[in-house]
Amino acid sequence: MLTEEALIFVGALGALGLLILGTLELLWPSRSKRLLPEAPPPSAMTAVRRWRSSHPRHAAGARARYLKRPPAAEPAAAQVLEPHAGEAVEASPAVASVDRCSELYEARRYADAVAFATAALAADATAAARPADDHDAAALWALLGRSQRALGDYVAAREALEAAIDAAPAEERASYEVELARAAVVIAQELLVAAGTHVAPDDERRVTDLRDALAWAERGQALAPDDVDLRDVSTAAELRLWPAYEQVVMALVQRQQFGAARRLLHEALGDPRTPSARAATFRELFSGTFGGEIGQLTAQAIRSMQDARETEALTALERAERLLESVHDEALPPKRREEVDRRLWWGYNRLGVRRVEAGAFEEAIEPLVRALRLADGAPDRESDTRAALVRAFEGWTEMRALALREVADAGDREAAMVGSDKLWTRLRAALEEGLSERDLAGAFARARRLFDEIGGRMHE
Repeated sequence: MLTEEALIFVGALGALGLLILGTLELLWPSRSKRLLPEAPPPSAMTAVRRWRSSHPRHAAGARARYLKRPPAAEPAAAQVLEPHAGEAVEASPAVASVDRCSELYEARRYADAVAFATAALAADATAAARPADDHDAAALWALLGRSQRALGDYVAAREALEAAIDAAPAEERASYEVELARAAVVIAQELLVAAGTHVAPDDERRVTDLRDALAWAERGQALAPDDVDLRDVSTAAELRLWPAYEQVVMALVQRQQFGAARRLLHEALGDPRTPSARAATFRELFSGTFGGEIGQLTAQAIRSMQDARETEALTALERAERLLESVHDEALPPKRREEVDRRLWWGYNRLGVRRVEAGAFEEAIEPLVRALRLADGAPDRESDTRAALVRAFEGWTEMRALALREVADAGDREAAMVGSDKLWTRLRAALEEGLSERDLAGAFARARRLFDEIGGRMHE
């Protein structure tokens, strides 16, 4: 039997052995313990298999706005996205990891998932030809679409989900179509709710949300024509869309935002689903925006004239006239066109008369010529404008004659003759602008006397 001292010695040896084994395990572990697979080192990147579609539709094309070719100056090594401190998300041009993208999506890191999937798909779309793997391609597109949907980017989400359907193998395509149809129901309902949150009467987002809801519902119906929920949400969106167009347009017109109102009306009138009764109302509103904007510009011209800012007044009237000339006859009924003609005539005529009364005869001619053209067919307006225009030409001719006589008296007979020639040419041009020789008899008589005095030639 061992003595007590021997037992103590053996126990001490055992404890020492266990300590040595523990130390060796720490220094040389038997295996690696990792929670997530590590990325391959840069030297091994090219050895990793990735998806490459042989289909042209998966190349940089219709979806190139978010699948951009990496800049040529960047190295081919892995790009690193760092959404959170201490963790990097791989986005190598040579790696398209469905598993990693799925992890980001499940962790609700949607922006990171979008960045990862976009980088992977873009890298693949611009790489050299490789064996196609449509299963992985469709999965990545679907994850991209789900992440964009979670971020509220419904337009990009739909494009990505459509791309997933295109990329999927034939035997998997139906599952992605079901996913898009189910998403259509939920997103269309969300958009209907969002449309009701825009309380401002001229908020165009109400129309945009309803229009997008209808588009989603109709796309879903194309994939699942018998789906009751899709049919109900489509009907609700369409019933609310056309009144929303009218209400928003009316509010925009009241705020004198005529360009925005016409844009919405043009959009509604171009939609084949617009009911005929609504289309008639929209056409009437469309023509009314032109009358309203021309009225706004003529009112602006009046205020400018009252403040003695005649140049600004003329500019506003010219803008209104250009707007009127751009309107097709069918867009502006005869009665409405007559109304805007009258407004424009009044503005030009008023400006011209003010200048005549101020002795600015030459400056009065242009607005009065425009007013006479707009007064065509209205005898009372035409008579008023014609009388003012005759006074303007007579006053201008007399002032020019006096100036040219002074030039001739100063010894520059040649310059006086050139000036008298221009005077005569301008009077002859007035005959093509609505005046008659009888109207201009006084002006022509002054011009002839000038020629006689300076020895110029008259041009008949």
